[in-house]
Amino acid sequence: MNDSSAATPEPSELLAMLARIAEQARESRQRLPRSQAGQAIWDGLAFSIAGVRLVSSMTEIREMTAYPGQITRVPGSREWMKGLANVRGELLPVIDIQQYFGAKAVIRGKSARMLVIRMRGLVCGLLVPSVQGVKHFDLARRLQHARMEGALGRYVYEAFSIDDEVWPVFSMSGLSADPEFRSATA
Repeated sequence: MNDSSAATPEPSELLAMLARIAEQARESRQRLPRSQAGQAIWDGLAFSIAGVRLVSSMTEIREMTAYPGQITRVPGSREWMKGLANVRGELLPVIDIQQYFGAKAVIRGKSARMLVIRMRGLVCGLLVPSVQGVKHFDLARRLQHARMEGALGRYVYEAFSIDDEVWPVFSMSGLSADPEFRSATA
């Protein structure tokens, strides 16, 4: 005799399961960043270049991947142009952003990542030593026209202030528009 009723929960059990799921959803929602009505939030990815913490708009970064397992060097290219990597069937130029700015090369390791950008007809991967994750900033805390000293300052046009910390916004759009950056030949 086949007893199919044993596999099908009773209506009261289904309601109890739905109530538990609803409670878990409420608890999860409480752990999300809060925004008050009318408060505009800017989302960015925090990373470092040569020891400087920066943040770039999530709209400027297509994806983040691990440091590529194999990079094929391109003869005649600049030292910071590491070569080409096959990322899910797409050949991608890989650039060591620290070397581009005159610092030491990014070392392959657990924390090193590649940020993939696709802007102004340019698609490439930027090697960075670490990524700190997504940051959410209240637009009211934006410091417009913020500038930085040094080579990184050419691509920082604003910043955010949060808890006595200043987060410079690194413009991937500005970087990809720079003719020097777009010319990887030696």
